[in-house]
Amino acid sequence: MSVFAHKGPVDGLFSEIQQALRWDRPSILIVVYTSARSRKEMQDLLSGLIEDQGQGVTEYAVSPATYDIPLILSRHPERKKTVFYVTRLNRGGGVGNRNAFRALNMRRELFVDYPTRVVFWLTRAEAKALALLAPDFWAFRHMSLEV
Repeated sequence: MSVFAHKGPVDGLFSEIQQALRWDRPSILIVVYTSARSRKEMQDLLSGLIEDQGQGVTEYAVSPATYDIPLILSRHPERKKTVFYVTRLNRGGGVGNRNAFRALNMRRELFVDYPTRVVFWLTRAEAKALALLAPDFWAFRHMSLEV
C-alpha cells in the first residue's frame, strides 16, 4: 500500500486531533493496523501534520513497568503540547498481560479530567482484546479505523 493510500485515514485522524486542540478536549483514537510498514507510513504522515501545528509526538510503548497508561499520561509534563502514540498494549504485564487493559478500563476518566490526545496503534488481536477486556474504555473512544 502506498503512502497516498493512507492520506484519507490520516486526514480523518488529524481532523479529530485538530478539533481536540481547538476545544481543549481529549481525543482517544484507535488505529488497527495490518502491517508494521502500514503503521509506520501512517505514523510518519500524521506526525508531520501534528508537528506543523506546533504539537509534539511522543511514542509510548507499554511494558509491565508502564502499564498504567492513563495515570502516566495524565501526569506527563508536556501533556498539553503532545499527542501520544501508544503501542504494544498486549505487553502490560500481569496475568495474561492484562494489566494495561485493566488500567485503561478503570482509569479511563483521567483522559477526560486531564485532556489527553492519544492514538492507540493496535494489532487486530490487541483491538479484539481491548473491546473484550476494557469495554468501558472502548466506549470512550472518539474514533476507530482499520488500515
